[in-house]
Amino acid sequence: MARPYQKANIPGPEMGTSVSDPIVMANLLKTPKKAIFVIGAESLTWELDGKKLADYFIEIANKIDCHVVSTGHAYSYLKDKITDNKLYDMSLINITNRLSDKDWAGLDGEGQYSMAIFGGHIVFYVSQTLSRLKNFTNWLRTIDLDKYSHPNARFSLPNLSEEDWKRFLENLIKNL
Repeated sequence: MARPYQKANIPGPEMGTSVSDPIVMANLLKTPKKAIFVIGAESLTWELDGKKLADYFIEIANKIDCHVVSTGHAYSYLKDKITDNKLYDMSLINITNRLSDKDWAGLDGEGQYSMAIFGGHIVFYVSQTLSRLKNFTNWLRTIDLDKYSHPNARFSLPNLSEEDWKRFLENLIKNL
């Protein structure tokens, strides 16, 4: 179990699991009936050997066929790269509120999501989102694909160097 990236992050009695094997993460991402990927604006500033983190997330989203919500100013970059009109623009707080509502019918009107995937967010901001979803939903599995361990996500990565993170994402995409 990886230590939380934020030292003061005390998650309570239930802690998520760090997944260090991209094959296991690929299997987790392929299992839900209905998934949503929330991509933050930080994915535009982080680069791994010259490739934007957002480009890795776009490949993942297109392979698992899920709805994508862009937060911040990420929409302008993602709008031509997400297929089949599955991209929506919404704040992280707004999508968190909707995911916490058992009666919300989802972005397509066909029911609530069973998995929410997060990536490209400021650490302390998404940590609070994951905490709310962990404590106030029992139908939603959460995954964070940033290079930090998030104990409030059901599954996240261990704390990784940028080189290890790049290798993980490439192997994850290959195994989807």
